[in-house]
Amino acid sequence: MNSESWDRIHEELASSCVHLFRDNGVELLRLDDAASEATPGNAVVSFIGFTGDHLRGSLTIVAPVALITRSHPLREQRELDEDMVCDWASELSNQLLGRVKNRLRHLGLVIVLSTPSAAIGEHLRAREELSEGFRRLLFAAANDRLVVLFDALAPDGALELEEVNMPDPQPEGEVLLF
Repeated sequence: MNSESWDRIHEELASSCVHLFRDNGVELLRLDDAASEATPGNAVVSFIGFTGDHLRGSLTIVAPVALITRSHPLREQRELDEDMVCDWASELSNQLLGRVKNRLRHLGLVIVLSTPSAAIGEHLRAREELSEGFRRLLFAAANDRLVVLFDALAPDGALELEEVNMPDPQPEGEVLLF
């Protein structure tokens, strides 16, 4: 895959992240992708894999529990326990990758998402790869930091993104809580 294609994917990811959290009541500011460090205090890590004919990999979100809680759709109706926070973090990684998927469809890039998962704990840090498709995106929300790790590879070694005629994707932002 050429560097322009990777840059396009990574920019769609950054934009999608800002819009997803804004849609859920949290304003994010993108920061320079600084050196890796653990998220201080109580944190959540959520992750989801994806595959396709031209691209496969994973997306990981690492954030303080407080930031995930501020974006939860039930935050004003009830107290959120750790399971609810983990479920929501999983849903955020699913929605974020879904938004990226929708934005890349018109470029002929079709991916299938796996089931997301999450963990909660102290001083979490996700392992980082240094492949061509890897990108670490850092965001600020008030005093909190959100990290998105995107690790992907093109199985055939090259991918050129180009406009194709694809049907419109399903509307984004639909949330069903059980």
